[in-house]
This record gives sequence, structure tokens and C-alpha cells, in this order.
Amino acid sequence: MAGLDFSGIQQFDPHSEPSLLASQWKEWLQRFKRCIVAFDIKDKARKRALLLYLAGPKVETIFATLSDTGEENDFDKAIENLTEYFAPKKNILYERHIFRQVSQRSDETQLTNSVHD
Repeated sequence: MAGLDFSGIQQFDPHSEPSLLASQWKEWLQRFKRCIVAFDIKDKARKRALLLYLAGPKVETIFATLSDTGEENDFDKAIENLTEYFAPKKNILYERHIFRQVSQRSDETQLTNSVHD
């Protein structure tokens, strides 16, 4: 592994624009996956270690706070947890507010429940 050059993989910034975080993580992860295929890295423990190392210390700190990250050789679980962490969070109160603002338009017909008819 001494001859492998990972300089093309920049550290991931988990504190960038929140609205772009999920898509940036997806792009970074795809680049990382192409890299491990190109370097023919098959060992899952090594993949996981490289994932955390190349993502950078900020991501390693976040990863350390996550629950149920699997064993040292559980590469897929590490990706799953980090992807879930960087996924956009839904504001339930806001979503509920938007739902309650919905009203029937004049061109929509009212549905009736056939159970009560």
C-alpha cells in the first residue's frame, strides 16, 4: 500500500452548507468507491479504515458519536451510518404546517369514503 497515491481524494467537510451536505457526501463517497476499486482494495477492514482516514478528522469525530457502527471490518455499516447522518433532516413541525395549509382547489372533486355511504 506504500505506492498508493490518495492525494486526489480531499477530506470531506461535514460543516459545509447544510442544504448541499447530502449531495456532497454522495459525490465524495462515489469518488472514494472509485478509488478503492482502482487500487484493488478488497479487504473490508482496510476499506473502512481508509474511508474514515481519507474523510478526515471531522468525519472521524462524527463517526465516533454514532451508535451501532458495526465491527472494524463492517465497511457497509460505516457507509450506511454516515450516509444517514449526512442525509437532510426533516423539520416535522414545518412539514405539518405545510400539510395543514393544503386546500381543495375549485377544479378538484371531493372524494367520499365508500365505507360511510
